[in-house]
Amino acid sequence: MTPGEDRDQRAPMALLPYQQRWCADPAPVKVDEKSRRIGMSWGEAADSALLAASESGMNVFYIGYMKEMAQEFIRDCADFAKAYALVAGEISEGEEVWFEGEERKSIFVYTLRFASGHRIEALSSAPRNLRGKQGRVVLDEFAFHSDQKELLKAALALLIWGGQVHIISTHNGVDNPFNDLVQEIRAGKKPYSLHRTTFQDAVGDGLYERVCLRTGAEASDEGKAAWSAAISAGIRRESSSN
Repeated sequence: MTPGEDRDQRAPMALLPYQQRWCADPAPVKVDEKSRRIGMSWGEAADSALLAASESGMNVFYIGYMKEMAQEFIRDCADFAKAYALVAGEISEGEEVWFEGEERKSIFVYTLRFASGHRIEALSSAPRNLRGKQGRVVLDEFAFHSDQKELLKAALALLIWGGQVHIISTHNGVDNPFNDLVQEIRAGKKPYSLHRTTFQDAVGDGLYERVCLRTGAEASDEGKAAWSAAISAGIRRESSSN
């Protein structure tokens, strides 16, 4: 039995309520300011797989700020395709090459193609990577990207022909374009949909019980209280260091 098969038997490929609310929001541009490691990208992978598999859907372009994020997201999409019995191929890995002046540059691109003709691509963080593309853009941990303003500008250009922009991120300090974006939405200056998912929100929606299923641990009220307290303390330490 592979680790993936073992995981699937322990934890169902079903979304928790806060993940469901995110996926059900049809806004062309939506933003989630979230706590760390609560599975929002996993929920996005579920929705993106369904979108790409539909003949009336569209391509999906995922951009994280490191290679490992791209690999994890595309694997999650493939897992959901299998769980939902969607017709998809194997994950392929390619290299996209371009020149800036005389300098040769390249990125790895992970692609999952569906029988619908649409695809999911997971690629690196660079605004130029969205040129000539059309579909849904997922900007994951947006606050940690190096060129946020140009990246968002490139993503929003896809709205012209019916694209979508999904921004998922924890905060990375007050003086950060992601925080500016959140505050502008909250003040009504940007017509985007804003979600806020704290760690306690996720726990209230069943995160602890899902973690226990995933790890094989036995859930209990005492264990939940201790686990929540330990994670919350870690989040406070991380927040104070930003």
